[in-house]
Amino acid sequence: MGELVLITGASSGIGLSAAIECAALGHKVVATMRDLGRREALEKAAKERKVKVDIERLDVTSPAEIITEKVRELLLKYGPFFSLVNNAGIAIGGPFEEQTEEDLRAQFETNVFGLMAVTRAILPSMRAAGRGRIVNVSSTSGRVAMPCLSIYASTKHAVEGFSEGLRWEVEPFGVEVCVIAPGSFRTPIFFENQKRGGRVSMEGPYGTLNRRLESLIQERADRSPPPDEVGRTIARIVGDKAPPFRTIVGKDALTLTALRGVIPDRLFGAGLRRVLGV
Repeated sequence: MGELVLITGASSGIGLSAAIECAALGHKVVATMRDLGRREALEKAAKERKVKVDIERLDVTSPAEIITEKVRELLLKYGPFFSLVNNAGIAIGGPFEEQTEEDLRAQFETNVFGLMAVTRAILPSMRAAGRGRIVNVSSTSGRVAMPCLSIYASTKHAVEGFSEGLRWEVEPFGVEVCVIAPGSFRTPIFFENQKRGGRVSMEGPYGTLNRRLESLIQERADRSPPPDEVGRTIARIVGDKAPPFRTIVGKDALTLTALRGVIPDRLFGAGLRRVLGV
């Protein structure tokens, strides 16, 4: 028998794939998104796979009290959730100096504070049930920070640290915390919906770096697979009897994380500079 699963950021990319794959494994899925006007892609995918997904509005950047009230409404409507998949996230590219204060805060509000607010809102029901599983979607950037993604990497490092600390806090109550760290997949966050910092310039002091990074991202976009593997991994983690705390998804993610862990910093930096041509 499947579990009741709440997923954030399910209008596209990893969240959409996770919703479909969880439903395909027999879980009852409540997929949330900030803008219900973007539900068509999820509905189409559900129809093609012949699965049922309930769709609700949840904006993780809302004030915490509004998020708490919304989660309470969902609990009353659907019952206690076994699993929460914190997937909602945004990335704004560009050097730190060329990102505005709004760029910085938008990424932290969505990727960190929104994730924490939804988690805080759902934890009491999980503790009361004596069971639950929180799956936080991180990134390779949560361990390896790349140039022009310094703020995004900061948010994912925060997700990693939060998840590991929270893990030990809630374990005595029967609640598990897992982290999924995907590499490069064709999702809107990095490709067709890619956002630049408010002051990014191709001719300014970081111009050479910006141009090279944009070229590399386009090359990677052409080779990156769809996020199906990540969605299947999340679905497996939701249903696994004893899931690992951290799961890395994607060959590039496995390779980069392994190399960063064993290669001395100076050599790793030299290799990165060669790739970037700076």
